[in-house]
Amino acid sequence: MLTKIRTISGGGRDLRLFILFTIVSSVIQAAAVIVLYPLLDDLFGGTPADAWPWVLLMVALIAAAWGIDILAAHKGLAVGLSLMHSIQRHTPGAVLSWPTPVITTAKAARLRSLLATGANEVTSAPVLLVGPLVTAVVFTFALGVGLAFFTVPAALVTVAGGVLMMLALLASSRMVTRADEEFTAANENLDDRLTDYAHAQPSLRTARQVSAGARLVDDTLIDARGRSLRLLFWQVPGEILFSLVLQAVLIGYGVTVWLAFDAGTLGAVSAAVTVIVMLRVVEQVTGVSRLAVGLRSLDRTLTEAVEVVTAPDVVPAHPAPVAPHIEVSDVDVRFPDGTTGLSGASLELTPGTVTVVVGRSGSGKTTLLRTLAGLVEPAAGSVTLDGRDADTSVLRGNASVVFQQTALGAGTVKDNLLAVNPDLSDAALDRVADAAGLRGVLQEIPTGWDTPVGELGNRLSGGERQRVGIARALAKPSHVLLVDEATSALDAHNEAAVVSSIRTVRPYYTTVVVTHRPATLAVADKVVVLDDGRIVEQGTPSELAAADGAYARLVAEWDASASWRVRG
Repeated sequence: MLTKIRTISGGGRDLRLFILFTIVSSVIQAAAVIVLYPLLDDLFGGTPADAWPWVLLMVALIAAAWGIDILAAHKGLAVGLSLMHSIQRHTPGAVLSWPTPVITTAKAARLRSLLATGANEVTSAPVLLVGPLVTAVVFTFALGVGLAFFTVPAALVTVAGGVLMMLALLASSRMVTRADEEFTAANENLDDRLTDYAHAQPSLRTARQVSAGARLVDDTLIDARGRSLRLLFWQVPGEILFSLVLQAVLIGYGVTVWLAFDAGTLGAVSAAVTVIVMLRVVEQVTGVSRLAVGLRSLDRTLTEAVEVVTAPDVVPAHPAPVAPHIEVSDVDVRFPDGTTGLSGASLELTPGTVTVVVGRSGSGKTTLLRTLAGLVEPAAGSVTLDGRDADTSVLRGNASVVFQQTALGAGTVKDNLLAVNPDLSDAALDRVADAAGLRGVLQEIPTGWDTPVGELGNRLSGGERQRVGIARALAKPSHVLLVDEATSALDAHNEAAVVSSIRTVRPYYTTVVVTHRPATLAVADKVVVLDDGRIVEQGTPSELAAADGAYARLVAEWDASASWRVRG
């Protein structure tokens, strides 16, 4: 855990001083307990006046430990703040550096949790969780060393008992953690299934397949129940294990003290002090056991944070000054689950032209677009810009992307564009608005550029949000425009506006549009047809229509779908 904290916070003086102060305080606390032996021997041994120096020493030790604890708390808080700042600073860059397939739904949820709660929780973790853990370990061993000067058997039992209790706590914690992971996985799977079932209701009802969907949910419920039972299987032994070891250590202490007292090697007062020492050791370890849940949560947060902090930075390269010539050569893309996204994809993209990529769902259209954007790294093949190999940094620096679902940042319409390019003048903003078809929208809203967009853009309509998304893409000083299903959720009017925007900016960009809507074909210079990750056809729309192949069949399906009506 300390290694993870050092990695995230970058180490530094504050962390070293925090650990040093905590260790020194623990040793001083152990020394204060050991002082009880000579203090009580004098107090109850017929010379009470001789106990005063020991009393003063104990008070001094307690005061010193208290003062050092304050210093440790200050340094611990500084470490916590550095952890929080490091997580917040590195998470955006880590998300950008990871290939898209890495960021699954579950991964995205963990990242949201890391930023929303984890980053705040780690602020107090060094003081409230790590400090007590270090104190318990150091205090136990320091006490064992001190006890060796008075009763060696009790010293051995102290060290051995402390080690056993810590190991039992670790083992039980792992058992409970495994149970929690099972339970969390079951709930995540159930949540995903229920959400999918809810979203699919219209389609299921139309296809009269509601019962099939319900069976899938029932199967998931059965699986969740089975995992919950396994939760009990691991959690109950984990809870019992620590209690059993604690009882064994207490019995060991009792037997050791009794044997030493019975043999005359330990007086009555020293035996009583040894019992007090025993209780202090148990108090330290049981205190840590009460923090076990927090420590497990902290360890998960730190593990996630280490992955974020150690992710390699991807700094986008400066974009080309004009639209580049792009060549994709034998590109393969494979996903972590073993499936293939692209296989042997090769095509040329010419400056000033619009290439429209079509194909059935799952054919690899979005994967191709994300590869060109530098969001997916090919397993084989290459992408070149103007004859030079383009790595992830170069592709990201040159690509402006309009996604299917536009998520806007907090603030105003103007803020969203300036976030991409802070150097935009008012005149440049107006030019971008004209190109994106946003000018009319801004004129209809009294607040214009200063209109708040709401969370993720929820205060705008779908068409307005998409036009702001296009304007944001055009605001980036790059000349590769990638559009992913930007019209799929729009009505005919807004779809025509998006197509008009693409036609307007065509001369200044190398443009690639992924679509399954025939309206976009009106601006296509070239069409690429994908099927199962392979490019099966490419050429001008007229050439492909005359070839009567995969493209012609797709267009026929679109036409048939457009003319479909429900008969009364």
